Amino acid sequence: MTGPSPKRSFGRTLLRIIPILAVLIAAGAFIIANRTEAISPEGTPVSLSKALSIYREHPKAFRDELGQIKAPVSPNKAIKGFTVPAAGVYTYKTDGKDSIIYAGDSYERPFPKESYARVHHGGGCVWELYFAPIEEHVDAHRQCSGKNEYLCLAHMQKVSFAGIEGDEAHKCNPAMVQVGGAAVKPGGKEETICVAHGNRARIVIKYVGDETVDVGGEKRGAHHVRIDSYVKGDGLDGDAVADVWFDKEDGLYLKVVRSADVNVDRGGGNKGTYRVEASYVLTSRTPQI
Repeated sequence: MTGPSPKRSFGRTLLRIIPILAVLIAAGAFIIANRTEAISPEGTPVSLSKALSIYREHPKAFRDELGQIKAPVSPNKAIKGFTVPAAGVYTYKTDGKDSIIYAGDSYERPFPKESYARVHHGGGCVWELYFAPIEEHVDAHRQCSGKNEYLCLAHMQKVSFAGIEGDEAHKCNPAMVQVGGAAVKPGGKEETICVAHGNRARIVIKYVGDETVDVGGEKRGAHHVRIDSYVKGDGLDGDAVADVWFDKEDGLYLKVVRSADVNVDRGGGNKGTYRVEASYVLTSRTPQI
């Protein structure tokens, strides 16, 4: 990671008025917006009742326009699974924050210690997972839990900070092979390019190994993969990494450890860094509906 060391700023609601540069991340893609605004680092935690309300109002997948993408590799019979996970709201033990670093200061926004992720079913093998620890930070994934293969069709992220808001969907074409192809044993890897509004990110999937994750006292078999994202463009460079443990039966995210760091320089002293560091650990395989 690059940039100055963060300074804790939890004690102040409005910090100061500066021209803020917000960077919104979607699997390595970035949208930049400028605004002069008093910065508040406080987020709005999403309660269980709120997550359930969103799910009940719209139980089906939201992003069907992204469509299913033909698998870039043949299904591997050595992989046992996958079926689509049960729809509903899952509880995750959460640790993390996001932040903007500007002019040497860091404006941090902590996530709650417990958050709720929604699973919405699409057609066939497709489903969507929405991590939303706070209303201002939503990290979502459109997946395919197919027989003998596990794919990511798109990564969606919505971030707002200091009144700036953006919603980015990064479509992977061909689909991102998360478990399958060469990524089925330690050391194996797959690569793809994901695109949003012309922004291109190189995604590398590295298979770490077969492991177990404790979920509410139950040992669940998991595929442990490492997802590295790289982007470099006009006035920006950055990277993101996520260690993810996918349930061997249906691909549900059992554990995620994620960080991203991007530096943006638009000239004229207009430069800054956006960071997110977060971990999620599933507490129960039984969703609420």
